[in-house]
Amino acid sequence: MPINRRQILAGLSAGPVLAILSRAAVARETSSAVVPQPPSPQTSLPALSRQLQAVSRRRQFTTLPRLLDHPDLWDDVAFEALRAYRSEERMIGTGTSLSGNWPVEAQNLLNSEIFSFGHPEALLVMALWREAQLALYDDEAWSRYGLSRLTSSGQSVPPLRQVATGYSRHHQDEQGVYGAAGRSILALQARGVVFLACHNAVWAHAGRLLALGAVAGNPGQEQLAATLTNHLDPRAIVTPSALGALAELQRAGFSRVF
Repeated sequence: MPINRRQILAGLSAGPVLAILSRAAVARETSSAVVPQPPSPQTSLPALSRQLQAVSRRRQFTTLPRLLDHPDLWDDVAFEALRAYRSEERMIGTGTSLSGNWPVEAQNLLNSEIFSFGHPEALLVMALWREAQLALYDDEAWSRYGLSRLTSSGQSVPPLRQVATGYSRHHQDEQGVYGAAGRSILALQARGVVFLACHNAVWAHAGRLLALGAVAGNPGQEQLAATLTNHLDPRAIVTPSALGALAELQRAGFSRVF
């Protein structure tokens, strides 16, 4: 069967188009298979807490770069769930020092929001970096890497990591969970406070440990940063940058209080 010139040209022009369409289809299929669905926005603090508890955190890294440039390198799904939360009472607090007043400020803020102003589902997000983030590493990291060498003189992490010793739930009891017994990270988490961890701080901690010669085997900073990340509190949300995360949350309607 003879093929005329028009048919040949049509076939030649269709080839690249079909190839492009095929690649686009493969890209869509790959994208839908890899990219997780965004978390459903929650409207109550208990629902958000359940959602965050169900979302796994990434704690199995072997290396991490200095700058996190892909969502797979941090707890992006948990952070998106947090950013999507729909409530009028969404607040941000920050802490940079182990001996700072931020645990007391966090407790006072929650107590006043709940008991004084009548907002029982007020959400507080605490972003820690610099020295304060040391409190988010587990006991194994502290003993294995001697993290106490990164603390300032006179500063200590145990009070921030201890389990509450007082159980009175009366809000006027100074020694109860709304007083002195409720200022640890665990106690604040039990009240729905969400802690953000900062990769920039992890990277800095890794660099300081290496400079001190405190790590056996002489790993690279990429390897040590990954290991330290794996030892962060499994409920904390790792972000590329604490300040960058605060900017994202403020764009979403969160208010930075302290």
